[in-house]
Amino acid sequence: MSQQSPPSPHTWDDIWPTVGEPGLTYENVPVRFRIAPRGQGWEVFRNAAFWGIFQSRGEANDTVRRAMSDIFATGGAAQMRFA
Repeated sequence: MSQQSPPSPHTWDDIWPTVGEPGLTYENVPVRFRIAPRGQGWEVFRNAAFWGIFQSRGEANDTVRRAMSDIFATGGAAQMRFA
């Protein structure tokens, strides 16, 4: 008899449900940042909501890292990804 491993999660939401979802499995739901190019600038989204636009990728990255540090300092979790 062969053993089957459990199916692996397919998306981030399979692991960490979104904020406000009833019956959360995990208490510490991360704040999610996404940095994406837009024209000559870089847009930043926080939990899928527009958060700001920056002149360079470095400026956007530094701003998000500072925000993440504040979140970590209060015991929260955060994730950043580039689109």
